[in-house]
Amino acid sequence: MKLEISEKKKYESIREYALRIMNKNLLNMNLAPGMALSEQEIANELEISRTPVREAFIRLAHDNLLDILPQKGTYVAKIDLGQVAESIFLRETMEHAIMQAACKTFSGSSLQKLQSCLDLQELCVKRDDFPRFFEMDGTFHGIIFAACDKTRIWQMIEQMSLNYNRVRMLNLVNGYYEMPKLFGQHEDIFMAIEQSNWEKGEKVIGEHINKVLKDTEDLKEKYPLYFKD
Repeated sequence: MKLEISEKKKYESIREYALRIMNKNLLNMNLAPGMALSEQEIANELEISRTPVREAFIRLAHDNLLDILPQKGTYVAKIDLGQVAESIFLRETMEHAIMQAACKTFSGSSLQKLQSCLDLQELCVKRDDFPRFFEMDGTFHGIIFAACDKTRIWQMIEQMSLNYNRVRMLNLVNGYYEMPKLFGQHEDIFMAIEQSNWEKGEKVIGEHINKVLKDTEDLKEKYPLYFKD
């Protein structure tokens, strides 16, 4: 096991640091579904004690990303497509509503933030940097919710989208959902908000969110051990 590790941020506790690094590695599939995990091994990799790792394990189990089995061990949870479908329902419902709000109330300064995010995404596309692009994808949608004074709703959506995001990452890695297409959809969302055209925005949002479901059968065939029966 080799984790992708970044430096601890000044404001983070050791527990928060361990949780962030594990979340990142669960998302990018360094910690693949079904993999057995050891508190001590991860603590050694992060050069921290086992206690914050144990606390991170408990939180991740609560988030349905780890399975802690007494007397057997801890394993990365397999992807539950039922939870993915729930996440898609939540995101589509809320993002349709936020698109209407954005087309009515979006400020010029918020549009500038969206444009800056798009510029960074375009750079990711040119560099074929899908992990960074994935991060900027979340930032893009977060800006829209924040501009409509709905930051906590976006945080709730992100918390419920952990399995959905693992499938999306598999899509990107396997070329089912090309970055240029995602980027083009983000440009269309930006233009819909800029033009106050919420009908166009809603159409793009639906395509943007639901594409994941169309590729799951191919992904299940390629990675049968990654998904719950």
